[in-house]
Amino acid sequence: MRYLALLMLLIPAELFAQTGVQPQVTAETPTEPVIVGQPAVVRIKVLVPTFMPSPPVFPSLEQENLLVRLPERASGPVSETVEDETWSGVQRSYRLYPLSAGEVAFAAQDVVVTFADPETNAPVQVSVPLPGLTLNAVIPEGARDLDPLIIATGLTVDQQIDGDTNMENGGSITRRLTAKISGTTPFLVPELIPDNPDPLLRAYPKEPRFTENEDRGVLSGQRVDEVVYLAQEGGQTQLPPVSIRWYNLDSDQVETIDIAPVDLTLARPKWKPPDTETTIRFVVWLVAFALFLWLTIRFLRPRIDRWRQLRRDAFLASPDYALSELKKSLQNHDIAAAYTALEMWKSRSGMASQTTSLDQHLAQIGAARYSAHPDTKTEDWAAALSALASLKQSAKSPANPLPPLNP
Repeated sequence: MRYLALLMLLIPAELFAQTGVQPQVTAETPTEPVIVGQPAVVRIKVLVPTFMPSPPVFPSLEQENLLVRLPERASGPVSETVEDETWSGVQRSYRLYPLSAGEVAFAAQDVVVTFADPETNAPVQVSVPLPGLTLNAVIPEGARDLDPLIIATGLTVDQQIDGDTNMENGGSITRRLTAKISGTTPFLVPELIPDNPDPLLRAYPKEPRFTENEDRGVLSGQRVDEVVYLAQEGGQTQLPPVSIRWYNLDSDQVETIDIAPVDLTLARPKWKPPDTETTIRFVVWLVAFALFLWLTIRFLRPRIDRWRQLRRDAFLASPDYALSELKKSLQNHDIAAAYTALEMWKSRSGMASQTTSLDQHLAQIGAARYSAHPDTKTEDWAAALSALASLKQSAKSPANPLPPLNP
């Protein structure tokens, strides 16, 4: 027997394939469309004219968006009559659960079959191509607007809170949502706890935990999502509500599960005295700043005072200062100070010829004040102020305006 096995290894597989009898491989797939998440039973049958010294190697059929499950006792013996002869073999059943809508096409695959040669009874190994397989996965009309897509016969979601909702700073609270689903795989249940960008909390999500069960081809199970929240600052906040829409195959309707929000009260952090290192660093920076401030005042203040004094001296010697004193004198009805300020402005502005109107009003005010009959004339200070306004406007206008370009 040992030599026979060695001889089998030395003989090329192509020689085995030259036997005139080949195994038969057939596949049976559902003809009706399959609902997403529901099982489609696919059977692959292998028949040989003699017997198989070792079981055939079936393909896995796994691919993207397809869940493949082998039921209990997935493989079993079969026999059929082929050309008036009884052939025996093995049949394997798969339960395929499409996870998205559309046509599911399988790439070319082979079934490796080892059987006894009818003439020599020697084992022969061949690779038989698997017939083309396709499935058509559909979504019920009432569930086509669901995102994410959940199609099942039952779904419940329970919420559990571990921890006190009145949280101290640095304290934690855990939110746990458990979804139990029947009629499909729990891997179709989406993330249950949404992201919470609340600056008062820091979230630490855990990896979701899945548990899947199968009973006579019907899948069920649960998904558990858990997030731990740490309090960062004081204030009022909440863990947001959760709403999940799903399609019930039993009632052919979309149902909604609402999970209430969780209100939280966060205490403000308690004040803690700084440590020695922080205190020393603060004192060093404070001394350095004080020294910088003292040096700045020590060296810059005389320059700033000198600059301010020069600006003040320049203003006191300017025509603008004379005009401001003149206006103040007219407002105070001080004719002596008004004459003094007017003469000051004349000497500084070089516009003595522009003061004719103001000179006349001041002369009239002087005549009214010092006349032998003061009741006959009144002091018209308003007119003098009006003349001063005209004088200021003339001082702002250019002395020698340019002639027009097109006279």
